[in-house]
Amino acid sequence: MTDAPLSQPSSKTVGTETSRKVRIFEKGSARNVTAATGGWFGLGGRFLPKDLTTLEGLNASYVTKEVLLGITIGFAQVPESVAFAFLAHVRPHVALHAAWVMGLFCSLLGGRPGMVNGATGAFAAIIATFLPVPEKAGGNGEHVELLFPSVMLAGVLMLAASAANLSRFILLLPTPVMVGFCNGLAIVIGLAQLHPFHDEARSSGWKEGYELMWMLVITAVSMLTMEFLPKVPLQIFKVIPSSLMAILVAILLEFAVVRNCGSRTDTIGDVSEFTAETAFPIPFFVEHPSTGYDLDKIVNSWTSIQNIIVQGILLCVVGSIESLMTSEVVESFTKTPSEGDRSLFAMGLGNIVSGFLGGMGGNAMIGLSTINVLNGGRGRMAPTCTALVVMASVMGAYSLLNFIPVAALAGIMIVVVLHTFKWFSLGMIFAAILPKCLRDYLNLHRKVPRIEALVVLVVTILSKQTNIAVAVLVGVSICAISFAWDAGNDFKLSESMAGAIKVYDVDGPLFFTSANRLVKLLDPSRDPEEVELRFGEATLMDFTSVETLHKIALNYKNEGKTITFHTLNLSSQKIIEKANHLVRAIEYTSSDDAVRLPSVPSFTEGFRRDPMAHEGVFERIASFDRVLSPGRKAAKETKAKVETPKDSPKDVEVDV
Repeated sequence: MTDAPLSQPSSKTVGTETSRKVRIFEKGSARNVTAATGGWFGLGGRFLPKDLTTLEGLNASYVTKEVLLGITIGFAQVPESVAFAFLAHVRPHVALHAAWVMGLFCSLLGGRPGMVNGATGAFAAIIATFLPVPEKAGGNGEHVELLFPSVMLAGVLMLAASAANLSRFILLLPTPVMVGFCNGLAIVIGLAQLHPFHDEARSSGWKEGYELMWMLVITAVSMLTMEFLPKVPLQIFKVIPSSLMAILVAILLEFAVVRNCGSRTDTIGDVSEFTAETAFPIPFFVEHPSTGYDLDKIVNSWTSIQNIIVQGILLCVVGSIESLMTSEVVESFTKTPSEGDRSLFAMGLGNIVSGFLGGMGGNAMIGLSTINVLNGGRGRMAPTCTALVVMASVMGAYSLLNFIPVAALAGIMIVVVLHTFKWFSLGMIFAAILPKCLRDYLNLHRKVPRIEALVVLVVTILSKQTNIAVAVLVGVSICAISFAWDAGNDFKLSESMAGAIKVYDVDGPLFFTSANRLVKLLDPSRDPEEVELRFGEATLMDFTSVETLHKIALNYKNEGKTITFHTLNLSSQKIIEKANHLVRAIEYTSSDDAVRLPSVPSFTEGFRRDPMAHEGVFERIASFDRVLSPGRKAAKETKAKVETPKDSPKDVEVDV
């Protein structure tokens, strides 16, 4: 049996979900089919992705391209990881070991194909808020012992997020928040590149004289090499990573020019030397010359435990957000679906092992992942080779890393910053401030709603002033409040007369913003004896809307009038049934005396035969009301005998 061509019309569309559910749409009908697949550890499960056990598409051309890409990106990742170590206030080997551990785990145990993982700026930015600047340049910040349990906790939380299928909530991250996230991250990384130019031994606090001059020269040459070398129309410069060439040029400049002129600048060997003792990862709790951590600081106070918990949560949030964003970027290039929960699962395992081995943890690297897919990387082989190159560098070629000038790392990271920052957002913010006449005069046609420009600005600023996780949370909150307000304004209420009956037609969602407006718009004192409220396409979306209908029913009952509610859809009925027990505890006070009324049964008295209701829904509520309040007048029975539509959703479970 052969697969149908993609262009052939089909009556079925099948989409897989990470929750192991297959949603099948067939000619207007919808069925949820729960497939018994390989689970977490079987074939196709989260621990063993199906593409790891198949040789489909594996040929000489594919292997050659992936291996070369992996080696190239690996040489680019080494200097970036060292720079991120300085940003996080930890020793370079802490980041390099984290880079290859994260790379291997995420490539081989379920991470997204084509996506490069390792120590990242997002992780480093969070860690830097908990670790102070080291007293000795190139060392670890005070209380570094708390970092490793925090990374392991972040990994555990990522596993929990994967098990709960929380990756789907990346859809709640608005574009302005993503733009602000990138801008804030770029600013944090950029400001950290000033650190190599500090010199506490001098009165000014900065490098001076020829040393400063040569550092600026090396930084500028590294930036120019990394940015413009790929634009040279020679094939060799398309193969060799520009960051690697920048490092080689900087080393040549340092040892062939600077030192021959009687001056020198700091190298990695001067600041934090790689040795045989740091070549292999050692569990952080093992006594070893490369560790020397004071483990008593982990449990000696409640403050330490709090810091571990808070840091672990923030690392989980920021790492998950950046990884899922990167996954979406890779998907846009490869046109293959992403499985966010599987990526979180692999990333969680990697962080647990990384923290155990004394690494700083990490997540997906959006810059290197983009380079990979832009150059044709599609599978797991290239990211795996990248991790192996980093591992070989720190375990075997560590002595060569000591020759890299620190100023060259600053130049490389400044270029990364320039590409990370979303420069178009400055025009958006500027256009949002200007009036229309000035925008037209300047031909500045890039205005977005002012609230979204504000979100970009707020997230960018808070990323520097607090941390990236808090900035993202505030940005999402502002967008959510703005949407709720705008959606509430879409609520419409129209009125008409049908004989002696006044009819109100509701249009728009009914939730906490619009529900409160509905109470104010309905005035029982000026309405006739009988009123109908028709919902049409409107939907009850929360408990506030349910409780609001109860208030309306009581208001009309107190005036001796009746109000009935019509054409509630199935989702609204479901909310009413689920709230039946909850709202009975609400206490209401009338003008005469205080009475306790079951909220939902009170307003269901007004529901009449509803053509959209299933049989017995409100009958059960009304009968339940009589059991709870035998002294009250029996509720008027409401029946609606309607056949279930053929297209109604049905849940079916099948074994595959």
